[in-house]
Amino acid sequence: MKAATSPQLYILNSPVLTAYGEFRFDGPLEVADVIPILNKGFLSAVGHDATARFLSLLFGVTIPENRIQIHMQPGDRAVVIRLLNRLEAGQTFASPEDMTKVPYEIGLLTRTA
Repeated sequence: MKAATSPQLYILNSPVLTAYGEFRFDGPLEVADVIPILNKGFLSAVGHDATARFLSLLFGVTIPENRIQIHMQPGDRAVVIRLLNRLEAGQTFASPEDMTKVPYEIGLLTRTA
């Protein structure tokens, strides 16, 4: 018998459905509302260094670059940065400051079933 695991909280650098199922995406959230959520512990799945550094500065916690693939299970949640403008083909952020030039929102993705 497999042991039950607690729901996981992730940080993602884009809203992505990581598995088949039912999801809810709430937001936009204020930074002040996200900090208490992160203080309970999280797993970074932010695959870009500049984005990880930007989010670390934004939330005041260390968010490591961690280029992993995740599969959210029912009950799992993810704090997500959602860019409001699509980047040009091949464009990346070289520094956290670059990200301040692009409008974004913070959302909370929850896998409900």
